[in-house]
Amino acid sequence: MKIECPNCKLSGQVSDINIPPEGRHMDCPRCKTNFFIQKKGGASWADTLNECPQCGYSTYSAERFDICPQCGLDAKAWNQQQRKQPPPRNAGLPAEAPVAVDRETMRQELERLERKEAEKRRQRAESAAAPVLPSQLEEAVPTATIAPPPVRYLGWGFAAAAVVVVAFGFKGWAGYATLDPAQVAGRYEDPPGALALFASHGLQPLVQMLLGLFVLTAAYRFLQMRPGARRLLEGAAWCGVAFVVVSEAFNMFGWIRRSSGDASLMYYLVGLSDAMLMAALWSAPLLAAIWYLRKDVIRDEFPE
Repeated sequence: MKIECPNCKLSGQVSDINIPPEGRHMDCPRCKTNFFIQKKGGASWADTLNECPQCGYSTYSAERFDICPQCGLDAKAWNQQQRKQPPPRNAGLPAEAPVAVDRETMRQELERLERKEAEKRRQRAESAAAPVLPSQLEEAVPTATIAPPPVRYLGWGFAAAAVVVVAFGFKGWAGYATLDPAQVAGRYEDPPGALALFASHGLQPLVQMLLGLFVLTAAYRFLQMRPGARRLLEGAAWCGVAFVVVSEAFNMFGWIRRSSGDASLMYYLVGLSDAMLMAALWSAPLLAAIWYLRKDVIRDEFPE
């Protein structure tokens, strides 16, 4: 019978002889997930065999199989092939009269049948005790997944943007690492502490680098068409929108902090409009990418 791992979807064939009537547990050879298998409704008598014509395997009983446990021959396909072959020339002739058999021949035949029955019982006992080996599963040969053009264009676009974000974040972090606190202290009435200096000059580049690495990882999984990659990339885009909004809010806060005590209302309106315009410009491509990720042309490629 055909079995399939519920976790990684690895499929294979296992002989019905190796599965007791009450079912059994087995471990997936790929992901090590333990799952329960049980015999399903058997095939029809005409689509089964009790002796394999290819490798000679036999159950030595009335028990039949639909797939040979040794060579994997499909009994249904073989029987259909035999039905398509033309009948022999003497198919319509009457059968020959039975030949008289002496007692010695009958005794030898009975002994042969007894040996077959004993061999059958021994094989069934060994099959019930032996575990299902990983080699009994026929793992499908993995094939490279080719992403369609919309997935490739969107994935590479996110990857390129992530590299740029990481580069600018690294540049800002390098500037923070070489920053002289004495130069920054001259801009304020009170010299800023180490924590305030990190919050004003080091926090944004650090978050920017981490965001870029996260987007790059999501883009890689998206290009590989991994399960859940579409949702991961959409989440990365929303993180980018949040970063843009928070960054512009911090810039607006710095704009207000740098103002003099008698700044006019127009000064604050200019700072607010500039922050809103920059947030809209930086967020528009990300929002467009999120809208495109939710279209059927992308959703159909990532079953979830």
